[in-house]
Formats: sequence, C-alpha cells, structure tokens
Amino acid sequence: MDCGSAEVIERPDRTAQGYRRFRCRDCGKQFNERSAGLLNRAQYPSDIVALVVLWRLRYRLTLRDLSE
Repeated sequence: MDCGSAEVIERPDRTAQGYRRFRCRDCGKQFNERSAGLLNRAQYPSDIVALVVLWRLRYRLTLRDLSE
C-alpha cells in the first residue's frame, strides 16, 4: 500500500493490533504492514481470522459434530 517512494520511514508507535506503522516522507501517506491485505479493517489479527475460518469450514455447527 506504499506509494513506491524510497523515503518511507517506520514510525515508533504500533497499531491497536500490534502492527508496525510507516509514513512516506515525500507524500505524507501513512500505512501499516497490513494495509495491502483484505483484512486491513478487521478488528482481530489475521491469524485469528484464518483460524476461525478454518474451523468453520472444517466443523459444521451441529450437536453431532460437537463431540469431535
């Protein structure tokens, strides 16, 4: 999601989920290491979202499958 400039610096603070933040010195655009992903606006970290999706695809929500 960066602008392509070589003048990108890392900011000392992090996002609420702990991702590193960056800023372009040329255009002033701010972004984080997750900005280019589909889950950028998700409230939870990407690994947690992936795990929940995996479980949802693997296990149906029926009482029969609860024992497994």
